[in-house]
Amino acid sequence: MRRRSTTSRLPPSRRPPDPSTSVADTSPAIHDTGTGSALLFLHAFPLDASQWDHQVAALAGDHRCLRPDMWGCGASSPPPGDTPSLDAFADRVLRALDERGVDSFAVVGLSMGGYLAFSLLRLAARRITALALCSTRATADSDSVRSDRLAVAERVLDARSVEGVVEANVERLLGPRARAEVHVTDPLRARIRRCSPAGVAYASRAMAARPDSTALLPSIAIPTLVVAGRADAVIPSDQTHALAHSITASRLVELDCGHLGNLEEPEAFTAVLADFLRTHPARAS
Repeated sequence: MRRRSTTSRLPPSRRPPDPSTSVADTSPAIHDTGTGSALLFLHAFPLDASQWDHQVAALAGDHRCLRPDMWGCGASSPPPGDTPSLDAFADRVLRALDERGVDSFAVVGLSMGGYLAFSLLRLAARRITALALCSTRATADSDSVRSDRLAVAERVLDARSVEGVVEANVERLLGPRARAEVHVTDPLRARIRRCSPAGVAYASRAMAARPDSTALLPSIAIPTLVVAGRADAVIPSDQTHALAHSITASRLVELDCGHLGNLEEPEAFTAVLADFLRTHPARAS
């Protein structure tokens, strides 16, 4: 008779990392669309790369649009057993770009995607030709926010489901107008449900552990677009203003939306991004 391991009887949040997977052998899924200068889209938490569908449809004629899914979200494999780290994911994305022959690229990051953009700046600043930081901040989490993230990780793993965080995130991430629009809320719910409990937990813990990136800001010399939502309840616009003012070559744009500007105001967001990219073209990669 086969004995069941004692580890398998532990609650998911208490199990040790799976030693069979590591960052070194876990490649994220990357959706590769279009031709032209490379444009790397980094999605928010707890969504997947489909967050950028509208922007890719508009920009793929002039840009090679590359969209990684965070581990455990969308089409990506489960998270590795290593300590959760945004820098580790960013490093794996860089290697995936190397495998595709992409040397230089512009970066568009929203919320968690912005945190990943700072990871990329730490790891490979020379490769980034332009930067769009949307609904994000450079500071590390406060103690209370860090505790909340760790609690979310525990909750989804214990429940073995992300259902408990779906409605809370719809309410938290969207502005008042978008929360009443089914064509926004229903796809958002579907995107959250495409993340596994392990993926949500990994990203939550990685964000909680991320370093403060404020010291990077004065050194950013590439063209930078900063996008804020006037009704953003997650990252208030005054914090986004402070981010923009700390980057010499930045342009600040405010949209009438909550945290997810590219989903709430897709036409306006895409127009702003397209104008920025036209103004600061990069060579094809």
